[in-house]
Amino acid sequence: MAYFIVLERKIAGLDTNMDGKTLSRHIESLDAEARQLGVRPLSEFFSIAPEQASEFMRGEGVDAGDIDLPPLQQFAAQEGLTTVRELLSHTQVHTGHAAEDLRECERILSAAAQHGVGWHFEIAI
Repeated sequence: MAYFIVLERKIAGLDTNMDGKTLSRHIESLDAEARQLGVRPLSEFFSIAPEQASEFMRGEGVDAGDIDLPPLQQFAAQEGLTTVRELLSHTQVHTGHAAEDLRECERILSAAAQHGVGWHFEIAI
């Protein structure tokens, strides 16, 4: 499983590929650290289009017909950058080996902020 950034629109010349597996493995401790630092936890930036969620649920044998799925949310890149930079500045992140994924998030979100592009996390299983 891996977290990855999805931008609301492409930015010319920006490679948005990232590994994201370390984020996934350490998301609970990173979220706890974010709360301690007073910033929004990374997992709260997760969103998925209702159609994708329904398709996934059908694939898992769940009937999504009666479930009211929320709409896809896009977040301000600056808000994500605030969380990522706070986590990067904290020493425990480096011992959890999440710094590389966080630096990739910082690179992508910095470009998104410069271009006024929203974003969200999705999860690859």
